[in-house]
Amino acid sequence: MKSIITLICLFVVSVSVSRAQEAKHSFSESFKFNGPAQVSISSSDGNIEAVAVEGQKADVFYIVTKNNKVINISRAELEKEISLEVIQVNNSLSITVKYKNDYNSFNWKDKMVVNFRMLLPKESANELRTSDGNIAIKGFTKDQKCKTSDGNIAASNIIGNVVASTSDGNIVVSKVSGLVEVKTSDGNIVIENVKGDTQIGSSDGNLSLNTISGNTIAKTSDGDIVFENLSGSLVASTSDGNVSGKMLALSKELTVRTGDGNISVTIPDNLGLDLDIKGESLDIPLNNFSGRSDENVIVGKSNGGGIPVNLSTSGNVKLSYR
Repeated sequence: MKSIITLICLFVVSVSVSRAQEAKHSFSESFKFNGPAQVSISSSDGNIEAVAVEGQKADVFYIVTKNNKVINISRAELEKEISLEVIQVNNSLSITVKYKNDYNSFNWKDKMVVNFRMLLPKESANELRTSDGNIAIKGFTKDQKCKTSDGNIAASNIIGNVVASTSDGNIVVSKVSGLVEVKTSDGNIVIENVKGDTQIGSSDGNLSLNTISGNTIAKTSDGDIVFENLSGSLVASTSDGNVSGKMLALSKELTVRTGDGNISVTIPDNLGLDLDIKGESLDIPLNNFSGRSDENVIVGKSNGGGIPVNLSTSGNVKLSYR
């Protein structure tokens, strides 16, 4: 599983490296639109980076590598090695790369890999897919979809929904106004500065959430969940890990469960709560409480009841008020 430091730096590194490569791309193509564009990139290998720019022109830089080195090759020469389909219909652009099946375990190092760096109109709705590579998007004002089987995903400065998934890689999403729905099978997830409902999941990785306004669902099977400055509701669960953080505002629900770990949560003071808390050791201040309370279980109402707070673990539970 990739380190959290690598995850946080992913987008910055991707952009800086790609800018250096722009001057050393293999070839490029330009496309013009007369309205908001829909761009689809599909490849079975290679990295994809899309950066928003002003205007209605798209510049697509093909960065073809062999043995990890950018090679000088024309489109005609490239098409002798792979299938490259480029279709533009009005404001819709589709680019599909398909590789031949004659690469095997003995000659895979000779395989040409097509990476993309694209400067697209900021109103582009993009759907980016690759099987083995990283995806980075930045600055768009429409919905974005990203999918890779083996690679990292980074999305930032998006006004619109972000839906992303990877089977083996980390995900970073920051500065989004819209729905965020991301998942990875093996990797960490960092979500920051989101105005909208958020749903994230990892089968094996840590989850970090910071400054989110909306309903948040965070699930991992093996990892810690850390959150800060959340407003709205939170449903968080992990099978093996700790859960800790602060709710800036709590308006709907707080549900936290871990099979093997500790829970430490801070919420605003003076809220009416319906408490259902279970753990090996409980540190729960009870204000104006009515109900059942013992060493391992608390069920009842605080300040007259209202917002459901469900905390459950085989470890320790601490609830603080600010």
